[in-house]
Amino acid sequence: MAPSHPARVPAKRRQVPSQIVFYSYPKYVYTWPVIFLAALFPLLGDLINPQVEGWIFVITLLTVLMAMGFDLTRNLTISWGVTIIATVFALLWLKDAKNVVVFSQIGHHLASQNPLISKGWFYLFALFGGILYLIMFIDVHINQRWRISHNEIEHFAMLSKDDSLGRGAKRFITSYPDFLELLLCGAGTIQIYSAQGGILLRSIPNVPWLFFRSARISQILESTEVAPAGGEEDVDLHEGQASDEELGGGHGG
Repeated sequence: MAPSHPARVPAKRRQVPSQIVFYSYPKYVYTWPVIFLAALFPLLGDLINPQVEGWIFVITLLTVLMAMGFDLTRNLTISWGVTIIATVFALLWLKDAKNVVVFSQIGHHLASQNPLISKGWFYLFALFGGILYLIMFIDVHINQRWRISHNEIEHFAMLSKDDSLGRGAKRFITSYPDFLELLLCGAGTIQIYSAQGGILLRSIPNVPWLFFRSARISQILESTEVAPAGGEEDVDLHEGQASDEELGGGHGG
């Protein structure tokens, strides 16, 4: 009698999400570091020197303002970095070889400043800044909700009008136009082009954590399977673990 073999269980097919939900934020979303520091410093009491607190806050505020006011592309960021490093070495050389001390005097003047900020000021900044942040968050979830499914691209706006595009043959590009926005929120832009790629149909800026969600976006865009009614899985870009696969280029639709 031939030995019996256990029935082979077919491998479970990985479920492909049928739609992706994400939100497009205004640039105020990048202010979270200064609001966080303003709320944190009063809680720390005297653990950190007040002058150090002031310098940390000033440098963080300048970084946030640069993120909101400039578009530092990768090449521009590298150029700025090289320029700053070269300038520092040039100033050191001028000081030692040519005895030019005007720049070192400016540096000493800035270092001698005492940017003290009161705990009350930090508290008020965190309170009102946090309230504005909450208002922004609620407004975004009401009026800036986007959904990409196998069949269409939808924009939901309760206080204006909804918008919809047929999924069809579209070209999707995820890009990261600003290095500081990427650094602060992992944020990027989703651009939707016509099938030939010549006409920009939609541009969705300031999508947080897009850098960590690119693989999931690729998965839904590259899939052609339409899930049966009632079997759709809603994938929110604000949830889930960060994927190991990172995508910074274009997606074919």
